[in-house]
Amino acid sequence: MPDVRIQYWSMRVMAYLGTLFFLFSLWGVWHAARRKLPTSRVFLFLATWAVPLLFIMNTAGWLLTESGRQPWIVQGLMKTADGVSATVSATEIIVSLVVFYAVYLFLIVVDVVLMLRFARRDLEAPEEALASEDRDTPALTY
Repeated sequence: MPDVRIQYWSMRVMAYLGTLFFLFSLWGVWHAARRKLPTSRVFLFLATWAVPLLFIMNTAGWLLTESGRQPWIVQGLMKTADGVSATVSATEIIVSLVVFYAVYLFLIVVDVVLMLRFARRDLEAPEEALASEDRDTPALTY
């Protein structure tokens, strides 16, 4: 019988962090709807520290998946050679790998093009931004 502690705890870490991030996202949407997102110091501080937790959640899911399937083969219940599917040909595997590589290559190219396009875009000068805001709002007189 395989040791299920890894599956037990990685499932809980993944599920609890997933729920936490769903609620955190709702909180962010609430701030954005109220147009308070840029000034919400607590939310922005927590969002910065939430990034490493995403990697922990991802790793917990990976541990759950990988350790959940392999121990049955390793622990003598089944040989690794018996775990290979006979219905999938080498040609199908090569075609699927080529398609995956093509999709990822396409996404990388799109990502680089978009990042370069937005990085080269000129920023509006602060004076121009203030002047355009002044034109949109009526002047206050005291």
